[in-house]
Amino acid sequence: MPDKSTRKTQKVEEKALLLLARRDHSREELRRKLQARAYTPEEIEKTLGWLEERKILDDSRYAQRLAVFLTQEKLLGPQRVSQKLFQKGIPAELAREAMEKADASLTAGERLRIVMRMKLKGRSLEQILPDERTKLGRYLRQRGFSWGDIWEVFQETGGLTEE
Repeated sequence: MPDKSTRKTQKVEEKALLLLARRDHSREELRRKLQARAYTPEEIEKTLGWLEERKILDDSRYAQRLAVFLTQEKLLGPQRVSQKLFQKGIPAELAREAMEKADASLTAGERLRIVMRMKLKGRSLEQILPDERTKLGRYLRQRGFSWGDIWEVFQETGGLTEE
């Protein structure tokens, strides 16, 4: 008959597997969720190690999948993708690598142009009022694109003139 600590560890493992069955999690995300359920730090670390040994939990794989989803499906800019990865508890180095790989297939500039075209709905920048351009710029900034990139694309497309 398993002792009490073994049964408790099995419960932590079962809970972790249930959480991972719903969706992928980073190590830090899973740690937070297990802590919220009042498991001890030792039980949590043992479970996280057990999951990593079996390649069930892999921050590198998770970061890559999330970065690709955020860049190619959500068309977010680099700063917003970085922020999302940070919120999920992805270490900075893994986040940088994941973003570089995701950027290789669809660059930030390409995503910026796609989002801008979608927002403009067939109109050109010259056809919209200055306050609409300002709103568009703020929208693109909120999606994680840098002011420099936004300015550059606006100039390329004739939306900004020096006055």
